[in-house]
Amino acid sequence: MSVSRSPLFLVLLLIGLAIGLCLWQLSRAYITLGQPIDFSNAEFVGSAVCADCHQGRHGSWYATYHRTMTQYATPETVQGRFDGQALDYAGFRVRPIEENGRFFFDYYDLSTGAWLNRISIDKTVGSHRYQQYLTRLPEDQTHVRLHYLWHNGDQRWVHMNGAFLGPDGQEFDQHIAIWNQNCIFCHNTGPQPRITNYEELQARARRGEAIEVALDTRFDSVVAELGISCETCHGPGERHVELAGERWNRVAMRLAPGRDQSIVNPVRLDAQRGSHVCAQCHAQRMFPDVDQLRQMMDTGPSFRPGDDLHDHVVPVRRDTVVPVLGHEDLFELRFWADGTPRLTAYEYQGMSASACYQQAQLSCMDCHSMHAGDPAGQLTDRNRGNAPCLRCHQDFRRETALVEHTRHPAESAGSLCYNCHMPHLKYGVMDIHRSHRIEVPDAHRDAAAGRPNACLNCHVEETPLWVAIELAGWNGPAEAAHAPVRQDGGPLELSELSTVLVGDPVQKAVMAWRAGHVDSVQRGRERAWMLAYLIEAMEDIYPSTRRFAALSYGAIVDDWPRPDEVAELRESLSRFDFMGTEQDRASQMSALRASWQALDKSDWPAPPPQSGVGPDFVLPAALREELVELGPRQDKQISIGE
Repeated sequence: MSVSRSPLFLVLLLIGLAIGLCLWQLSRAYITLGQPIDFSNAEFVGSAVCADCHQGRHGSWYATYHRTMTQYATPETVQGRFDGQALDYAGFRVRPIEENGRFFFDYYDLSTGAWLNRISIDKTVGSHRYQQYLTRLPEDQTHVRLHYLWHNGDQRWVHMNGAFLGPDGQEFDQHIAIWNQNCIFCHNTGPQPRITNYEELQARARRGEAIEVALDTRFDSVVAELGISCETCHGPGERHVELAGERWNRVAMRLAPGRDQSIVNPVRLDAQRGSHVCAQCHAQRMFPDVDQLRQMMDTGPSFRPGDDLHDHVVPVRRDTVVPVLGHEDLFELRFWADGTPRLTAYEYQGMSASACYQQAQLSCMDCHSMHAGDPAGQLTDRNRGNAPCLRCHQDFRRETALVEHTRHPAESAGSLCYNCHMPHLKYGVMDIHRSHRIEVPDAHRDAAAGRPNACLNCHVEETPLWVAIELAGWNGPAEAAHAPVRQDGGPLELSELSTVLVGDPVQKAVMAWRAGHVDSVQRGRERAWMLAYLIEAMEDIYPSTRRFAALSYGAIVDDWPRPDEVAELRESLSRFDFMGTEQDRASQMSALRASWQALDKSDWPAPPPQSGVGPDFVLPAALREELVELGPRQDKQISIGE
């Protein structure tokens, strides 16, 4: 009997031994994966290695604009039209040229026609809304941003002076910048600037020589990978790849997701540290001391995903003091007067000032994803609606409760949480973005801070006083409302659209941009009165204001119920160039005004009384002079740090 059972016994014994061996191997792998590692000295391996095991994730990342943030200039990556078309500005002519798959800017003296220089394009920066171009200095890896960008939306070349928040009259080289000093950090993976002449610059400074740090520094930079790739968010992958090369480790990785300490998944971090992964770029920052700055300009950022960002850098605020004589308040104008960021790349500062972050652990990943949704914004269709907010604010899931809360129809723009609590009020390079400071609309706070108000972003025909009365009525008797104080000095009883004339560059840009949006309360010819303001804004001293005003002018005309009625106006508008010479623009504006005055406006809806626009759909001369006179009080050049 025992002899007949022995084969079965041996089989069971072998199976048991095999299972035991597997469990032993798995337990060893489980322990190994749980060992913390020091990412500060880990090597980057590159996204191509990640694709070997993570093809789906690699594919979804590959489709993003993060990947194409920095690229070598090739026929496949260059988006600009290098067709030799002459670009004339500030005394120079530039011709973008392609020859044998290589790209160049040819420079000429505009007054004499003399050829000055040919500069080769080495790399591109950006691929979504616009693309900038870099040349490499011949002696090292110092890269310089050149004078023109290609704008994909406008399908045209724009001199860099027109992309930022400066007035007319800037030098041709105003925005020439060394890429290695700033852009390299957030537009690439594993950057090491490797400054080569730091000691030399120090010695020159000690001798009292004049130094332009922005132009005189030199670098021998390297990056682990051009663009923003896997390891920017997940950390250097050297140890992870090493572990994944062993079979039992791979099995344990699949059986125990999240156990592996050799790689970081931002979604599995707590809300604060998960958000810090994004904030390493989406939070303008300073360094605690000169030694850390020196180290960063050599070996690059010390922050690695999973760290506390505040242990490495200091995110800047409105009151941050810059330790540079004469520029101590550099950051002040990058925020509204109440401390809300008004430029892009400060998303973390906005979110971290919000109760949703401070009290409810909101993280970037609650709305955005690097591996899902439209690459433009990294938002899924679901998260473009109210879903992210309703995960916590469940009381408003019922349509009746939502409407009672918003005082707007459920399907209207006024019932979209973002529009009221994260309004458009930030300037990006040639675009306007949402605030990431989640807050309640406040007429008095916004007027006093000189910032756009969420309600007036849609009700552009209304006034700050109207908002104050309306919001007071939501919470009690409207009569209890007191008049807000406008920081910009504009008339309190005048439409918010007046800020396109009296505001500072960001106010002007935001309101000029908002005027053309279809979620405005008014549509079609109801918005005809707005053209009276926009036509004045198209003569502003800021190219940014002129461009947004012209775009909104066109959007209103395109929304016209009788297209033939405004055909000549559209034709005149098409000839307007916001970057043209003052003489050319004067001629173009004269033609546009003539086309506007020639229209029969007798059956148009009357302008709102608070608009100040006359029955002839023109700003009365006295009011126009008053507003234009107020405007220069806020004239300033705002450095946006890009």
